[in-house]
Amino acid sequence: MAKMYGKGKTAIESEEQQKRRWQIELEFVQCLSNPNYLNFLAQRGYFKDQSFINYLKYLQYWKEPDYAKYLMYPMCLYFLDLLQYEHFRREIVNSQCCKFIDEQAILQWQHYTRKRIKLMESATAVQQQQQQQQQQQLQQSNGGDAATAGEAAATGGMMATANGNGTASAAEAQPSGASVQRGGAEPGQPQAVIPQQQQQQINGLATAPNIKLDLN
Repeated sequence: MAKMYGKGKTAIESEEQQKRRWQIELEFVQCLSNPNYLNFLAQRGYFKDQSFINYLKYLQYWKEPDYAKYLMYPMCLYFLDLLQYEHFRREIVNSQCCKFIDEQAILQWQHYTRKRIKLMESATAVQQQQQQQQQQQLQQSNGGDAATAGEAAATGGMMATANGNGTASAAEAQPSGASVQRGGAEPGQPQAVIPQQQQQQINGLATAPNIKLDLN
């Protein structure tokens, strides 16, 4: 955690003092992203003070990834680099120069914002297209499964119908076979020959209900 508190700390600084200094330096270096603030410092002669120039050199540790990740306004690092040059420190005192830089910064932010919006819209469109394709593939897969299940059900119904018809045919055929077996002589046994006279008597008995007997 010591790295979080900046560089150049002395042994006499406590942990709380180091943290406080880190917060102050973080706030100050981000103020450098405002050209109007740079103009303010230049008009008050801060950029002519060698100790202040050395302090600006010291603040370059914020360009390191371990520290830059805490910056909310990364453009401050660009102006921090420009402040290392005497020519820029001398020109920023001019209000017209400051205004020009401010306008260019605003245009850059607007361009970045529009570009970022377009990128986000493109990414969203691609994501939606992928989701639609996945949904279509899922629907097609579900439709194929349903068709396969329907075909299997239809095949099962046809097989059940065929089995039912076969069972019914067998049931209808069984009594006929039984009656034939009962009516016919068993294989290997001689058939009984009924004389013609007995056959006539049997036939006469069959018509007995039509005969009236006189018991008187």
